[in-house]
Amino acid sequence: MAFTEAEAKVLGALSILDVDDALTVRQLCRATGLPDTSIHRALMRLSRTGLAMGTVQGPARWRCTDRGRRAITRPVYRDYVGAQS
Repeated sequence: MAFTEAEAKVLGALSILDVDDALTVRQLCRATGLPDTSIHRALMRLSRTGLAMGTVQGPARWRCTDRGRRAITRPVYRDYVGAQS
């Protein structure tokens, strides 16, 4: 699956977290420099494909799955891991 730039940035930001950590959309906006609409769109696609998942704690927080961590390590996405705009 090829990622859009927004998906790669979101997944890259989530992938550097500890396994038990998660970020809100607002935190992802700050980390990636993307607007919240782009973050929401990216999270919906990443969650549908099993690469990211929402947590049950409120407010909604998102984390990377093991599958997502493997996907973002592909060489083509290297620049997006932990990248900020």
